[in-house]
Amino acid sequence: MRFNTIPLFRVFGIQINLDYSWFVVFLLITVTLAAGYFPHAYPGLNTFLYWIAGAISAVLLFASVLLHELSHSLVALHYGIPVKEINLFIFGGVALIEEEAPSPKIEFQIAIAGPICSFILGTIFLIIAYFYPQDDLLNGIINYLMIVNYIVAFFNLVPAFPLDGGRILRAIIWAKKDLLTATKISSMTGTAFAYLLILLGILSLIEGSFINALWYGLIGLFLKQASKSSYEQTKLTIILSKYKVQNFLQTMKPIFPDETLYTVMTQYFPFYHTKTLPVLGTDGKFYIVDIEDIKSIPQSEWDRIKVIEIAKPIEVYVSPFDSLVKALTIMKNFDLEELPVIYENTFLGIIKRSTIETLLANYMLQEKFNG
Repeated sequence: MRFNTIPLFRVFGIQINLDYSWFVVFLLITVTLAAGYFPHAYPGLNTFLYWIAGAISAVLLFASVLLHELSHSLVALHYGIPVKEINLFIFGGVALIEEEAPSPKIEFQIAIAGPICSFILGTIFLIIAYFYPQDDLLNGIINYLMIVNYIVAFFNLVPAFPLDGGRILRAIIWAKKDLLTATKISSMTGTAFAYLLILLGILSLIEGSFINALWYGLIGLFLKQASKSSYEQTKLTIILSKYKVQNFLQTMKPIFPDETLYTVMTQYFPFYHTKTLPVLGTDGKFYIVDIEDIKSIPQSEWDRIKVIEIAKPIEVYVSPFDSLVKALTIMKNFDLEELPVIYENTFLGIIKRSTIETLLANYMLQEKFNG
């Protein structure tokens, strides 16, 4: 699932982003409320007030969605599972939790946290509406938020993966079987629910309700694709979790800091033939030099420039005992082709992204051949 996002802010260390598709649904909700629901329910007011109320309602709806996703994320962080970011987009929001839960119990707790949050928000707005019985636009906003939060909670409890209900179903099955079987079964329910929504879209189109047909169809297609890709991602994660970095690393010795770029390119690079090379700094720390950075410097200068002058600090690395899942996740997050492997202040070598991807490709090819 890829997003083209606008960074907003960070909360609890989690980056919150806004996908460009969000503006489409924001506009749609605002127009629906400002031109339809509010004028019908509260007639006789200034048109500008209807638009303000519609826009406020749309923003608060997505604030509620953000709290729903934060609930998932905070439970995941509680159990030491990293959360990269939360993206708000046309169909609501999604928390990009980087690792699978280590047990069905934790999976269940992460999944149920979102619907519980939405139920609580709906109930809070219900209580506010009870103590604010005036028949005005503010009351309309409160009632709208109460209803949509309950809808978000109930919709997400549908046992269709990757919805929260599907993850709850997966956790229950996982407790009795293995994770891959549980994911496969819950993904099948997700696909079935997606086809049901698409069918409802077709029926709505026959009845002449174009807007309902469009939404049913889009959500159905999205869930169908998300269910399939989530299953494939889980399968790949399970495959990679079986292997450790130490079995696939390319061993390397750090270059001394006073070596010239000429020596690096004529001796070390031909021997290792990698895109990056480790450098031992004068401070005892490890650095990394990118071969492309060296190539960008005129060769006439290579004899006088020492490698430490263009080496960069190592931002991320793995240990030899980390799984390939962790290594590939870090490389994807930081857009790296090679990742240093360090253990107890000793530079052991690098792990290549191409090595991991080749392993996956061979596995998938073997699975296809056996199937």
